[in-house]
Parts: sequence; structure tokens; C-alpha cells
Amino acid sequence: MSQRLVLLAKSILTMDRPQPIEDGFVIVQDHRIIQVGKRKDLFLHPSVRMLDLGDTLLLPGLINAHCHLDYTLFKGRVRHEGGFQEWLRKMGRKTRETSTADFKRSIQKGIQESLIYGTTTLCDTATSWESYSLLRHSALRAFVFLELIDMGNPSAMRYWAQIREKLKILTKDQPPTETFGWGLSPHTPFTVSKELLHFAGLFLNGNGKPLTSIHLAESREEASYFRNGKGPMAERIKVLNPAWTIPRKTTPVQYLNENGWLPKLDLGVHLNLVGERDIKLLAKNRISVVHCPGSHAYFRHPVFPFRKFKRAGIPVCIGTDSLASNQSLSLFREMRLFRKNYPGVSSPEILSMTTVKPAQALGMGHQLGKIKPGYLADLIGIPMSRWKPEPDRLYERVIQFSGTVSFSMIHGLPRLRVS
Repeated sequence: MSQRLVLLAKSILTMDRPQPIEDGFVIVQDHRIIQVGKRKDLFLHPSVRMLDLGDTLLLPGLINAHCHLDYTLFKGRVRHEGGFQEWLRKMGRKTRETSTADFKRSIQKGIQESLIYGTTTLCDTATSWESYSLLRHSALRAFVFLELIDMGNPSAMRYWAQIREKLKILTKDQPPTETFGWGLSPHTPFTVSKELLHFAGLFLNGNGKPLTSIHLAESREEASYFRNGKGPMAERIKVLNPAWTIPRKTTPVQYLNENGWLPKLDLGVHLNLVGERDIKLLAKNRISVVHCPGSHAYFRHPVFPFRKFKRAGIPVCIGTDSLASNQSLSLFREMRLFRKNYPGVSSPEILSMTTVKPAQALGMGHQLGKIKPGYLADLIGIPMSRWKPEPDRLYERVIQFSGTVSFSMIHGLPRLRVS
């Protein structure tokens, strides 16, 4: 049994109780939180270690529910001029031109930026698959969603056989750890064939149901493609895969449901254009939605239907997407952007979209997202030295925070401390 570590902080937002703990402490042992309370109630054992964080607000580590670390170095290099499909085409070309070494540099830079902005758990959708090893050995807790895309591939069966072999080698040589897991991410319902969805679905059924994520119902072009079978996406697909059946009179959500994928889906990313039937299907299948405010603004997508999701009881999490379509990997910035668009949503609820709700979406709702006995010790600290002592406004202070964190602990290990 490891030595106990006592963290002392001016204030603690636990996300487990409505009011902050003033002048509080957290005791950590063996990667987990074993006690939380006020300093005056702390009973010290002679063998414990003490770490006084001073004028710090301690809160659960932030969970980035959707990111593409592959594209960190793409910032400002792929302009959105014309339609969304044209931007995807440019991204595809840029990706093909990027070397393995550059992907690795991009991922490492993204890991560093995520850490200083208070992310402790990161969900990365990996196009190159290079983040698997890098995140597995990083300071972050991470889930890597290995991306599947066979648009332009003449044989879904051959493509899937290659994926299976690559996945077998990767997971055998580098199995999941206490802080690292993997899942699958078919790219979108219009860049993945029905056959590949079928093969991947069968794989999920026989392999303990890894986590899944899909970009879904993101753009006007995507909605038009599924509704009319026309437009830039249909034209592009006809060129690359003339044999593909182009859907009509449906939606991306309903299309996935028809192909048996909604019951298999954990994280639906974007979902900007949904109808009432789509929302009912999402709620029925208990899918969590990931909204990326910065990327959403960059593409000028239609208004995100947050209130419809809330009325239907569908959890909404927040992610950053990639720096190819965003300015920063800071979830604090994403929360501020969300607040700007939805001023009526309370600060505790917004903060829950980067803590409690993504933890639940990842199947770790009883281990992450709160500062609570029994939970994993993933914590961050925000400097409070210039703040007025206003305990009733601490949640709002977090939402409006625009700097870098002064402390980070992941799996019980201090990973960052700025004195």
C-alpha cells in the first residue's frame, strides 16, 4: 500500500455536492481519493505526505470528449473556403501528404497543450493511429478511437482484413492499461460503406464491446446527401466508389439505425442537424452527444439543438475537435463559447459537460468526473490569487477562466505544478 498524500487547497469544487469546500483537503492513496473535507477536520497520521497548493481552486480533471491530435500542427493550414465537403477534400489531401514523423510531432504537441489547459482524460479520434502508442505512454488518461474509412477503397472486405490484422498486432504488443483504452470510430456514415459497418459491427459483438464514436449529422451537405442523394458528397462518392448505393429519403441517424449501428454507438459527435425521429432514436439508444463549440463556429454550422437534446434526456458533452478547425485545445475556452451561445444554462451544468457527463459516456461515471471517496484521483488546480473571495461564484469563475492550470494530477500522480 502506497503512502497517503494530502492535498490542501483554498477551495474545492467536488461536482458531488452543490457548495464548494472552503479551506479543504483531499487525501489520495493508490491512485484513488479516500477522503475529502475541511482542513479543520483533517486528522493527520505521521506517515502522510503533505502538498499545500495554497490559493488554488481544486476541481475534477477535465475530459475532452472529442479531439484529433493528428491535426494539431494543421492549425491555420487548411482554410474553410467553399462548402464543408471541399474542406474535407482538402483535409484528406493534407493528411496524405503528412509524414509519420510529423503526425507524431503533432500528437506530442497536442498532448502538451491538453495537459496545461487542464485536460486529464482525452478521447482522441486517430486517423493515422500513431496516437495509440504515444497516448498510451503519456501522462494523460486516454481513449483512442481508431478511425475507419473506406471511401475510395474498392473492397471493404480486403480493407477490413487489413484493419483486423493491424489491430491484432497493436493490441497484443501494447494492450490497454489502467489509464489507456481504445475503441473504434467509423469516420462518418457517408465515408464508410455498409459492408464495413457490418464487419465492424460483428467485430464489436464478439470483442467485449469496445467504445465507439462517429461524426454524425454535422453539416448541411451531409443532411442533403441522405435526404436527396445529391450534392457535393454524392458526386464525390460516385467518382470514388461508383458501386456504392447512395441513400435517399433518410437522415444520417436513421441510416445508422437501419444498419444496426445505433445500439453500438457510445459517442455521437456533432449532431447539428436532427429531427424529432432522430432525437427519439438517440434517446432510445442512450447515446451521448459531443458538441464542439469552437469547431461549430468555425464552420458556421446551423444552431446546435442543445435544448432539444436536454428535453429528451440526451447527455451533451463538450470536446475541442482539432486545431484544423479550432484555435485552442482548451476546454475552458469551449465552455466559454458554449456559455455565449446558451447564456441561460447554469455554470455547474456547463462544467458537468466536461467532467461528469463524459465520464458517464465512457462508462466511468463511478470513477471519474467528481472529487469523491472511491473515485480515481484525476484533479486540476486553478490559481485564485487574484480572485475575490466569492464562494457562490466559483463555478462561473471556472467557466470564465482563460489561463493555464497551476496543478494537475492524473491517476494519483502529480503531472504538473506551477509555483
